[in-house]
Amino acid sequence: MRITNKMMMDNAVQSMSENLDKMSKLQTKISSTKDFQYASEDPARASASLSLRSNLRSLESYSATASNTQDWMTATDMAFEKLDQIAVQAQNLILGGLNDTMTDSERANSIGSQLQTLVNQALELGNSTDNGQYIFSGVNINQKAFVLTDSTGIPTVPPTANPTLVKFQGDTTTPTTGLIQRSLGPDQTVTLNVRGDQAIQAFLQSLLDANNAVKQNQIHDPGTLPGTPTLQTSLAGLQSSLITMDQFRASNGARMRQVESASNFLDTVKIETSSLLSQKEDTNMAEAIAMLENQKTSYQAVLEVSKRAISALTLFDYLQ
Repeated sequence: MRITNKMMMDNAVQSMSENLDKMSKLQTKISSTKDFQYASEDPARASASLSLRSNLRSLESYSATASNTQDWMTATDMAFEKLDQIAVQAQNLILGGLNDTMTDSERANSIGSQLQTLVNQALELGNSTDNGQYIFSGVNINQKAFVLTDSTGIPTVPPTANPTLVKFQGDTTTPTTGLIQRSLGPDQTVTLNVRGDQAIQAFLQSLLDANNAVKQNQIHDPGTLPGTPTLQTSLAGLQSSLITMDQFRASNGARMRQVESASNFLDTVKIETSSLLSQKEDTNMAEAIAMLENQKTSYQAVLEVSKRAISALTLFDYLQ
């Protein structure tokens, strides 16, 4: 077959085009750090990559849930810790108030004012929030868990009124409601919250009863006002409610450890999945750079050869 000048020129141009195309692909791999840009370039690896990416997104979602759950439970534990500290102070004050050597005015001025402060602090802790959501309100996370009311249930604000009840405003329909579940994995859930009416309402009520008993001088049993809590009965109620509160705190702590363990496991699996994804997608930079340098050398050689071949075909060189 006769090799024409046009065929030689076409072959030269095609060789240069192929070399440029290979160089462009290698440069794209290096700049993007990805071994392929489209699924059609490597369908098998692309399919595996998409599956791994889907798994990684699920892991990220579970990990975010675990982190938010840890924050909520930590806020709950901190509230319990501060309530325990208030309980210790309240018991010391009540024991001092039960001492018969104190006069009524001394109790009202010294112990009464301190108990009022503790009531306010405890109520504020009962209405603790995490990211603006009330942690003890059951599913009613956008409403305060507790409010002080009179005997008829009408909210009151001391010192303009004398509240006698601590009212819970969360979900109280059944013992199993008001609990929020969070998923830490496909087959793992954990209870996020602690219901305030079950865990701390009795404690808050006993603290309020103690404060009212001092104000009304109802110290020892039986009191002079029938049906009115005395300082002595409020102490028993405070001690009993403290045991219940500590039980709920221990339960919250156990679930915190569960969430921490799940979070650590998720972090490990995320690292492993990311590593597998990198193996499927990422460019071997050392290999790609070496191949690019070889391709550049090849391209320069093609240019040089093509230049000589094409220049020999010019009329000027032919006349020489």
